[in-house]
Amino acid sequence: MAKHISDPAAGFRLEDLIGEEGVTFEIGEDYVGEDNDDEEFSFSPFVHFSNEEMLNMLNMNGFEDENDGDDEKGSVSLYGMSFEKLKAKMTSLTIDQKVMKYVKQKGVGEVVPANGQITFHYIGYFEDRDEPFDSTYSSGKPRTLRLGQGYIIPGLEIGISTMQKHEIAIFLIHPDLAYKAFGCPPRIPPNEEVVFVVHLIDYLDDGSADTYQNLQTEEKQSFRHIKEPMLHMFVAAKDTCRKLNFKRAIREYKRIIDCLENVQLKDNSEEEEMNELLLRAYSNLGICYNKIDLPRLACMACGRVPIPTAKSHYNFGKALLNLGEYDEAMKKLRKAYTLEPSNEEIGKVIQQTNVKQRQYLEIEKKLWKNCFKPGEKQKINEFRNVMRDFCETIISDSTVSRLSLPEGLTEEELQLVREEAAALGLNVITNIRYGKEIVYLQKSKV
Repeated sequence: MAKHISDPAAGFRLEDLIGEEGVTFEIGEDYVGEDNDDEEFSFSPFVHFSNEEMLNMLNMNGFEDENDGDDEKGSVSLYGMSFEKLKAKMTSLTIDQKVMKYVKQKGVGEVVPANGQITFHYIGYFEDRDEPFDSTYSSGKPRTLRLGQGYIIPGLEIGISTMQKHEIAIFLIHPDLAYKAFGCPPRIPPNEEVVFVVHLIDYLDDGSADTYQNLQTEEKQSFRHIKEPMLHMFVAAKDTCRKLNFKRAIREYKRIIDCLENVQLKDNSEEEEMNELLLRAYSNLGICYNKIDLPRLACMACGRVPIPTAKSHYNFGKALLNLGEYDEAMKKLRKAYTLEPSNEEIGKVIQQTNVKQRQYLEIEKKLWKNCFKPGEKQKINEFRNVMRDFCETIISDSTVSRLSLPEGLTEEELQLVREEAAALGLNVITNIRYGKEIVYLQKSKV
């Protein structure tokens, strides 16, 4: 009976797709394009290949023998080269020669560790085809996955496991270790050898412990069982941050938190260890939200840190500073400074907060000075001008996402505030904060 996938967004294995019984699942509107907004916050430090550079990956100059008898000079490409000719220059990685390898560019360091997380570009094609059937270069983004989980065909996994960082290699794979006798028509023909050109950009060596997904339901509720997988997930999330893909890192840290908060603790020792992990997860989650300018969510993350540290106080303060809550920001920053008085960065943000606070007080004084009574036309115009300056201050300051209005404004004054804010694209919102109702002028994304 075919395996049914109820949640395609959670992923599925290649071995399920090519298994004898197959797999069934539905793709609906819930899943289409849900990650399309990744590009807004993602950034890769790797240089994307142009079409010309991609074709150079297939360039095989120097591969052919000098006495091949072809006097024509020019570029020799994998396209058009018979697989038999290619195989003659390759090294077998298996006894039965079902996975062959040719190193086009040597790598550095150790080979990929078992169950390592790899980041790589690839081109896959079949013999006598005019174009690849699959390529990461078409999207401009390398692929990241963990070996040993059935995400790629067995032959390609065997090949990649022999590579070094920055290596470029060509693998010729027999159908038994590729797409087998049935393929996946029309894109993947049945019972055909396949060539993959692979550029191993990077790998993450975080051990070979079982991943969280492989644990049984009971084991996922045991801190003893989930501790090691969580540490590996931290390593992966940190690597994602290093690549400046903060939105993906946010998902990874939230997943860690969900896993940790689902466990049952047996003693105080486990509780202390879990709190240490939650401290790391929530602190780093707050940092990521600050990086993509979502200070409200950063405050929520920092506020859930079980054991506040200088790091969590500092990032809480930065988020509050962005929200224009200068008094509260200063409280958090001073707590951070008390814990780490030699930290120059904390001192700089405290100075920045002082400056912002004084500027806000000056604006507040102008607003109070120009408050008006019904019928005072001149005062109304003066209040409107001050309010417009206030709005423009928020818009022009990239470090502030919102500012609160002084308490006690009349309904007529608030109406003028709404008019000026709407004209300049700001939102007027009302929140209950610190036990009282506060009106904010806010940028669209907070």
